[in-house]
Amino acid sequence: MNITVTQTNPLSLTIPHVVNNPVIKPVMQGDFLEEIQLTATIHEFLFKVTKDNHVFWVGVAVPFGTTDFSRIQVFFHPTVVQGPPPDPPVVHAKDADYPTFTGGWSGSLQRYIALQGSQLASVRRVPLLVPFTTMAALGADRAQNMFAIDPVATLSNITKAIQDSFVPFLPPPNLTDVGVTSFSSGIKAMRKFIDAMKPSGLIREVIDFDSPFILTEPAELTPSPGAVSSCYTQRFRQNPPAGYRFLPTNSFSQVPSFPNPNAGEHAHACIGFMMYHTAVITSSITA
Repeated sequence: MNITVTQTNPLSLTIPHVVNNPVIKPVMQGDFLEEIQLTATIHEFLFKVTKDNHVFWVGVAVPFGTTDFSRIQVFFHPTVVQGPPPDPPVVHAKDADYPTFTGGWSGSLQRYIALQGSQLASVRRVPLLVPFTTMAALGADRAQNMFAIDPVATLSNITKAIQDSFVPFLPPPNLTDVGVTSFSSGIKAMRKFIDAMKPSGLIREVIDFDSPFILTEPAELTPSPGAVSSCYTQRFRQNPPAGYRFLPTNSFSQVPSFPNPNAGEHAHACIGFMMYHTAVITSSITA
């Protein structure tokens, strides 16, 4: 399969720049979670990936000072169309705009690169990949999914392009460790990625941010052979397995960011947008 990877971000984003984000304080004191401001320096890339005439897009945040590109984290954003029937769906980005990465893709979804990448960069010097995923990619046509066919080769071409941005004279990195995370309905794309990657044995950890908030999803960990799994969720369950981290909705009541009249939606946003910093502190993928 012919795979090409082309960097498209402006220089202002690819050079080191400071990103400030609110995050949840890793240590809980009392019954309430606290918000703190986090500052990190990252490089941001937006790669156009072409596989046999199919175009895909992946964002990458590289912590300043990263030298090892053999270990990566992958973050799957929520689905771009949301809302259960009979309510009309909320469309955050249209599949029709995907080939040119316009509309909601650049206007809304691209923010996940800095939002999550800065949280990772504060504790780990590991590149973060954010595959931008269409609704078609979640369907039966494998050609529409970036990783359904030759996933390791696809990741290897991307990591080579990342490394070439810093040290182009080195041989391509040999991918050894992959961590994967999803937020909310992004678990659908993460499951497809895990299934595609199983033969490689490269996945070392799986982090789920509040998919059990979607009542059609089980209050369970998401497994992958040989990987450590965890789930950060506001949904209580009896006899939780190790790694199932219950965060009561009211524990977010003093977190001011991402306010919402619905306490469950507020906690959902805080978990997905602000907990990655906490999760990667104990990550098994280090560099």
